[in-house]
Amino acid sequence: MRVLLVDNYLDPAGGTHNFAPHLSGVAWRHTRPTREPLPSLDGVDAILLTGSGANLADGYEGVDMRPGWTRELVDWTRRAVLADIPTLGVCFGHQVLGAAFGEGVGKATPPEVGYVEIQTLAPDPLLLVLPSPFTCFVSHEDEVIGPGSELQVIASSTLCKVQAVRVRGRPAWGIQFHAEMSQEEGMDLLRYRAQKHPELGLNVDSERSKAHRMAGVGARLFSRFLELAEGHHAATGALRM
Repeated sequence: MRVLLVDNYLDPAGGTHNFAPHLSGVAWRHTRPTREPLPSLDGVDAILLTGSGANLADGYEGVDMRPGWTRELVDWTRRAVLADIPTLGVCFGHQVLGAAFGEGVGKATPPEVGYVEIQTLAPDPLLLVLPSPFTCFVSHEDEVIGPGSELQVIASSTLCKVQAVRVRGRPAWGIQFHAEMSQEEGMDLLRYRAQKHPELGLNVDSERSKAHRMAGVGARLFSRFLELAEGHHAATGALRM
């Protein structure tokens, strides 16, 4: 199986390092739509869309990025999902699915940051590997406004009602939470958000004490996604060679 990791990070280092540990055992490569055109979908068996510092809600794409890359990504993702390529979007990637299939993306009021409890809302083949509720790191100022007719909401939290979605009838999911993120990077984001949004009253030490609660979430979730992608291709005979 061939996995395409769409790295949407704005900084030069990118976010591929967070996902690479979860892709052992499959053939994978990454692309940077912020800097280069998106590739053909030929030969792609599954897609992972990372988070980003870009903001769909206000049209911010980042400094010195390729103009129009976010709109191109939304359109490309819709084509991929409608072609039945298994897809998983994380944070910004989740919002891309919300822009492609849902009611769009708006500002989160207030932003959601920290280690939060997330409740599953419906039986779903992706989330069944996690307890309900489970704890995971979140950090976002945008959110999916609503599911519309093409998305099913499958998880929520107190501050974010559309915490995870599935595209109806397709092997495609979005998760607002950061199942891939290391504790070190999570702490860096917490400190950044605490300075940017003092009105949130974030206590970094208190949040750090909760970090152990998300142990294993990423490993189980990404392993399950790859398992579902392989199962989909086995059932449909659609594995691309």
